[in-house]
Amino acid sequence: MTTLPHPSDIDLLGLTLDPDRRHGRFELVAPLVRPDGALYGGTAIAASVVAMEAATARPALWVTTQFVASARIGDVLECTTDVLAMGGRIAQVQVTGRCGDQVVFMSLGSTADPREGGMEGQYQTMPAVGPPEDADDTPFGPPHSHDAPGFTARVEYREAAALDQEEPTAPVLLWARLTGGLAATPAGIGFLADMVPAAIFRAAGMLRDGTQPMGATSLDNSLRFGRVPSDQEWLLLEMRGHMAAGGSAHGSVFVWTPDGLLVAVGGQSAKMVQARRAVATPMDGPGAS
Repeated sequence: MTTLPHPSDIDLLGLTLDPDRRHGRFELVAPLVRPDGALYGGTAIAASVVAMEAATARPALWVTTQFVASARIGDVLECTTDVLAMGGRIAQVQVTGRCGDQVVFMSLGSTADPREGGMEGQYQTMPAVGPPEDADDTPFGPPHSHDAPGFTARVEYREAAALDQEEPTAPVLLWARLTGGLAATPAGIGFLADMVPAAIFRAAGMLRDGTQPMGATSLDNSLRFGRVPSDQEWLLLEMRGHMAAGGSAHGSVFVWTPDGLLVAVGGQSAKMVQARRAVATPMDGPGAS
């Protein structure tokens, strides 16, 4: 039986849980923030998944995280989990992340024990791409290095080479993994997949400008999980930008294992800032949300 939450997720966040498993806290250290020192959105959604699984001892089914305020490196975030309903197999949960008296993020979600003999199926097909071993490190966001600022010290991204003809609005395809050989978990997917604004910028034909670099501030992030194998390290992020209105934009992500198993789907809304219209480059993105 899988121990929940996963010990690797606890270590990733440095999260400490109280004995009731419904209260916990973690410090925003360098690998959990954006390069500018502010809370990285993937940290909040990962912490929410861990809190949900800890309170219910069930694997995450879905989570939606709303970003209410920011926090800075060195701040301590307190996570409180309210189990709103505890059914025989499915629990409905709310997680609140606070810094002092300020609500920083709020998450709703469900955890669920799989039903033996229940409905199973996959109704999407993974894009045809080369394997991560053949992909080059991407210039997406800050460079990957153990000395890199922020969360990029904990992740590795490689731009996947599409093997079929690109669509008019091609998705951003990234191989992604956590450093240290950590296997994928729902919380780990949340940490890796908070990158949808990159696809929005590409779809809109926007690139960096020397005086006005691209940026995006996440408003929310949602993920819905399938079966996440315990032996997978690399994951493919298939990200698409869909639409924008009034400076806010929406996009989606599909998360695949190298052998084509769909393990998560999600969506993200973000405030798009400091960008200009130009010719799209092969890879350019906000680096963090």
